[in-house]
Order: sequence, then C-alpha cells, then structure tokens
Amino acid sequence: MTGAPFRFTVPFLPPSVNHYKGARKNGGFYRKREAVAFVDAVCVISRKTMVTGNFYTVEIFFFLGPSKRNLSSNDLDNFQKVGIDALVRAGVIKTDGRILDLNLHKRFVATDREEGTLYLITGQQLDESKILSGKPYALEETA
Repeated sequence: MTGAPFRFTVPFLPPSVNHYKGARKNGGFYRKREAVAFVDAVCVISRKTMVTGNFYTVEIFFFLGPSKRNLSSNDLDNFQKVGIDALVRAGVIKTDGRILDLNLHKRFVATDREEGTLYLITGQQLDESKILSGKPYALEETA
C-alpha cells in the first residue's frame, strides 16, 4: 500500500501566504518573486520526482531560525499554502486535492543558516469507492 516517503529538504522557508501574491493594477494576481523562488527551489531539489499513487500523505517540517522566534507571528498555517502549491507546480504530486493526510510541524533551530523546509511525501494507491462512500475508514482498510 505505501512505500518509504519521498524525502527532500529545501534550504529556506516558503514565504508566508501573506506574501505569496500581489494584485495587478488591471485586476488579477501574480505570484511574488519570493514565492516563485521557493517553487523553483522545490522543482530543482525534488528533481521533479513524481510520487506515485492516487492519494497522498504529506508531512512538512518548517525549521525557523532565531530571527523568526516571535511566536505571535510566523503562523504554521501561513507557511503551508506555498509549501504545498510548490509540490503541485514541481509535479511531485498531481493535485493537492488528493492529499488525505497533512501533518505540519514548526521547529526552531540555533541559527538562521539552518532554516529550511523538510518534505516527506508518501503516495498511496487507494480504492476511491471506499474513500468517497461517506463511511468512516482508516487508510489501512482502503487497499
């Protein structure tokens, strides 16, 4: 059912969702430079390796340095949007709508040079009829 997770580390953090997009003067939005840089880094570091399966379990660790130790900012959920969108844009997963389990972790490291984002992605080939049946299930039961 599941293999070892695909694991890779990006040596910096994704921008906050608050710094992800900017408004265009004529309407619409564009992705800001720092978001594009993070997505590009995920593409290069993951080598655009596609995780196989029709559903995914994703675990992400965000390692924050001393300059980001203010606990009233740097919300964990603000890092996830760009972090997950980067997986889709890099082709690591087909769509984030197929993520069944998402685990996010925020940890603190001793220096800003140690900041980074660690990904663990597991693909699962699951019976869609069980998942979409509306009945409770455990992932182990769907194989």
